[in-house]
Amino acid sequence: MIRARKNPIKKFLRDFGYRVIRLKYFIMVAVAMLLEIATLVIYILKNEDIIGLDLFSASILYGMISVIILCFSVGCLVLIKTDKYRDVKRINYLDKFKKNYKMLADRYSKETNRFLRNFDNEKLDIDLKINYAIVLAEKYADFFKDFSSIKVPSFLRDAFNFEAEHLIKEKQFFEEFSLFIRRDELEKISRDSDIAHRNYLEEINRLEKVLRLVI
Repeated sequence: MIRARKNPIKKFLRDFGYRVIRLKYFIMVAVAMLLEIATLVIYILKNEDIIGLDLFSASILYGMISVIILCFSVGCLVLIKTDKYRDVKRINYLDKFKKNYKMLADRYSKETNRFLRNFDNEKLDIDLKINYAIVLAEKYADFFKDFSSIKVPSFLRDAFNFEAEHLIKEKQFFEEFSLFIRRDELEKISRDSDIAHRNYLEEINRLEKVLRLVI
């Protein structure tokens, strides 16, 4: 299996971005604390007559800062509740998708593994090897048809498309083999299939990692 080339800069920026999103609660709390500190500093400076503020102006300033802090607090609570509900739904969707895919993979692997071994081990009879390839192409076509019936939300679409591409490439490989396509073209199809499946696994791992992230 040929590994997909990774872009370390893109991966770093993507992971950093998810952490920043998760840190929004911390940022809101930090801003509220800074406003509170600013209020305290203004109060001390006024008492020391370093700045000149009349009682009315000081009351307005303190009131505005208090309202801002209250809004930050309420907003933080709302976002925490909203994100928690959203993440729970996404986790359930992800678990359901993985369960459905595993059921399909277990069912079809029992059928395909035997023919794959026969296909790989057959070295003498080309007609028999082609027959194995035709059967495997049909098995992967059925696998792809059942897989395509799985309904997924938008955040799982990339993972779904990667694995769909993998199954299509597997079917294509055995179809083209039975038509005596050139070896280099078969190798390219095989590489593309491996990369698509690896991308699927990496995307699932990324989603699980994102949903587990905490401040």
